[in-house]
Amino acid sequence: METRIPTAIVGVTGYEGVNVARLLAEHPRFQVIEVTARATAGVPLGVALPALAGSSVADLPIRESVADAALVFLAVPHGPAATLAAEYRRAGRRVIDISADFRLSDPALYARWYNHDHPAPELLPGAVYGLSEWHRPAIRQSDLIANPGCFPTAALLALLPAVAAQLVEPDLIVDAKTGVSGAGRSPSRRVHFSETSDSVTAYGVNGHRHLPEIEMELGNMAESGQAPRVTFIPHLVPMNRGILATCYATLRAGITETEVRAAYQERYQGEPFITLLDQPPETGWVRGSNRCLIMLRVDAARQRLIVVSAIDNLMKGGAGQAVQNANLMYDLPETMGLTQAGVWP
Repeated sequence: METRIPTAIVGVTGYEGVNVARLLAEHPRFQVIEVTARATAGVPLGVALPALAGSSVADLPIRESVADAALVFLAVPHGPAATLAAEYRRAGRRVIDISADFRLSDPALYARWYNHDHPAPELLPGAVYGLSEWHRPAIRQSDLIANPGCFPTAALLALLPAVAAQLVEPDLIVDAKTGVSGAGRSPSRRVHFSETSDSVTAYGVNGHRHLPEIEMELGNMAESGQAPRVTFIPHLVPMNRGILATCYATLRAGITETEVRAAYQERYQGEPFITLLDQPPETGWVRGSNRCLIMLRVDAARQRLIVVSAIDNLMKGGAGQAVQNANLMYDLPETMGLTQAGVWP
């Protein structure tokens, strides 16, 4: 029997933390030996989170700190995440950070968007942006992964093939809808049931923290190295989970629909978690799965490319992609522990 990898989940009682625990409870190679959450320290995990009762991790006592794990999933807010990541890296542990602390490689850009200095700028050069389908070799070699944000995952998977192949002009629009779980578990007026039910609202219209992340990665993958101009507006819709991103781009002169479809098919051929569709995807089709569904529409008369993508924000946009990256870090089959179909209805 192969040795299992001792693993910890820090911040296990948040939405991302509990989804990592749910996935790893059935994973054949990662063994969760420690979970932390200071507010519920000392309580068995299955008691604090009844959804996990009966699972292989239910009897784990929630701790205040990590002692023995080789791999740590950080599911805590930005700021504290970087401080903990520095502590764990000094101890020789591998880290997958689900917060935003290592997504932006420029500490000045981080300070601008997160309103405080980066707590561990010395770690930024070694952090790898964990968009699994686009950075496999680097992820396999890294000990610190910056798990992408949920909106950037949906937008980048939709747009990167066109940008990398220089099929579109560097002026992009991303219109994205998300469920309320994207705001996290802490209660607030914005996610109060009576505030969100039967209503849709745009937010972050003056600038959302995921915008520089989207622009940075698009620029990194563009042949010119220049970040395109991106207009990104998220919307909160009354559902629990899921992201639907509708992305718009202007085709470069002379680009045909055949070239566009060939670029996407070539780039995503054989990708286990990406499916190209001929119909608009729905968030309900990916609920609970690590899949990303993508539909292309080319309006040749208007030189317009429209790409629609759907993901579960807590899976491909969070915990699922984090486990996918962990599989890559340890040279395991990428789909290990992630073959769940979507939950329907």
